[in-house]
This record gives sequence, C-alpha cells and structure tokens, in this order.
Amino acid sequence: MGLLAAVLVASVALALSSGQFRPRGFGPYSVSVPLTFKPYDPTRWAVMNSDSYADALKIDPTLPDPSSVGYADATALPPADPAQLRDEAFVGPAAKSYVFRGVTALDRERAHYCLTSALYYEAASESDDGMRGVAQTVLNRVRHPSFPNTVCGVVFQGSERAGVCQFTFSCDGAMARAPSRDNWLRASRIASAALNGAVFPGVGLATHYHTTAIWPRWGKSLVMTNIVGAHIFHRWRGRWGMPDAFRAPYLGREPVPGPYLPVAQQLAMLKKGPIPGAPLLPAAAVDPLPAGGPAPLPGTLSAPAQTAAPSPSVTAAPTPPAYSDPRLNQSGQIREEYQKSGEWIR
Repeated sequence: MGLLAAVLVASVALALSSGQFRPRGFGPYSVSVPLTFKPYDPTRWAVMNSDSYADALKIDPTLPDPSSVGYADATALPPADPAQLRDEAFVGPAAKSYVFRGVTALDRERAHYCLTSALYYEAASESDDGMRGVAQTVLNRVRHPSFPNTVCGVVFQGSERAGVCQFTFSCDGAMARAPSRDNWLRASRIASAALNGAVFPGVGLATHYHTTAIWPRWGKSLVMTNIVGAHIFHRWRGRWGMPDAFRAPYLGREPVPGPYLPVAQQLAMLKKGPIPGAPLLPAAAVDPLPAGGPAPLPGTLSAPAQTAAPSPSVTAAPTPPAYSDPRLNQSGQIREEYQKSGEWIR
C-alpha cells in the first residue's frame, strides 16, 4: 500500500512539472514575428558610438539620411485631414528618460538656449504639450545616430545654407523677430525640464514633424506617431525607429549656438537681394552665456567680436652651448679610444 501511494505521488509531481495541469492559454512563450536584432549587437553599438554620420554609414549603409527629409518639399502634396490621420496614428513606445548634462556650465547653458529657441520659434502659439512634443523630437534626434549628438547641433543643423536646415526657423529669417518674454520663459521652463530627463510620451520616438497645414512629400516615407496641437509627428520606419536605435550617447560639448548663416543673409536670400559674405565665427569668440536661471533672450546675447587668429611664428632651433674645454663639447658617453669602433678598418 505504501509503495502504491509513493508511485501515485511521484506521478502527480511529474504531471505538475510537465505543465499538463496548467490552464489553456498559458503554454510556453513564443513569438509570431522574427526577432531581427540583438540587444547587444556589436555592430549596432559601433554605429551608436561613431564619431560622425559618415563613419556610422560605413558600418551600416541602411542608416537613414537626415538630409533626405527637408522642408523644401513641404508643400508638394495637399494637406491631409487631421481627423482622418488621428485614426491612423500609432504613438508607439515612449523615449527613455535621459539627463542631458553638459560637461561645463557653458555647455549646459548653450543646450538650454538652443532648445528654448526651437520651442519658441517652432511652437510659441502651441500649448505646453505642443512645446513638449517639439522638445521630445529634438532630444530624440540627439540620441539617434543619424543626427548630431548635441542639442545645438540638432537645432541648427543645416542652418549654414538657406533652404536646407532641419528646423525652418533657423534659416528662414524667423529669428529676426524679437520673442515675447512670456512665451520665451514658458519655452525656457519646458526646455529645462526636458533636458533634466522629463519625457513626453505623446509623440513616442518621433524624429520629424510638420504642421497640419501642409503635407510634405516625405510624410508617407515615415511612420506617423501622433498629432499634438498643430503638428503631425513621425518616426523612422523599421529598426531605426525602434527604442534600441536611440542609444547614441550625448556628447556634452555644445557648439556655438546658431544660426550659422546670419539672419540678415537669410532675409536677403529670401528677397533675392545681394548677400554679404560673412565667415563663420570661431567658438572662442562667443561670449559665455549666463549661468543659471531662464535661457537668455536672443536680443540680450552680445554680438561676438571677431578676432583674427594669430599666425604661427617660426622659431629657430636653439644653438647648443659651446664650452672652452673641448672635452665638454663631446658626447661624454664614449671614450676616445672607442670613438671609431664599428667602422671599417682602413
């Protein structure tokens, strides 16, 4: 009787361990779509840590080109109905919280100023969420290997030429308008929160946006995430629009805030007038931004003075010292009788 009970207990234990008594629907984990990339793919990490977009493109030719999506073709297609587009939107996963901490106080102030400029000139008439959507898009670009890994580099990318900038305000003369203080301070507050790790999940991993009044030619080449206020947000298709792609480290060294084509030249180009030439200014010529507090207004930034780079002077090699005792002018390492050792005997 005891043997029979032991066999029965062992059979029940075997059945439980094999999962035969589990409810239906709780089978082994499986996926219905193939997993194409690994979390720790060395190739992917090499792309994320590349020094430039060109270097990353050599590693992975499928990396999307940010310059292929510009605002020059923004009015190529008629605008779509926002109500219909909302049904097609898929926000997708939100960005991971990340603190964009500059190396120095100057780097932090530059990042704050550049992001505040983008929020004001792109979304001053929007609600707070509208500004947050723009901020999230800018910072998503900073973390993506297709774009510069600095805030100012992203905001003013392409602004050295009118018509090819990534954000229209940086090359269409919009910065000639003096900002209203209230909206500037609001943009400054939202920019500060975003740089300190606040995430706006409403736009997901968006890297592009445009207003509802237009429909760019590139609109259908991306995946729409959401409509917030007057802007429609998009992200890259495929793996480069997935969370694993947004791991490029923030450089922490911010370049000189733009625009890199002076506003006067932008306005002259828009009017098709003569364009005065002006070289780019060196980083050392820009006054440091004030530390702490809200981002400074563009009008309060002093114009950087251009300094001529000193020409390198050619200095003659120093003459070796001569001593009155001839023995001191020798190397002092080889005795006289061994000076010619190693030479052919003549």
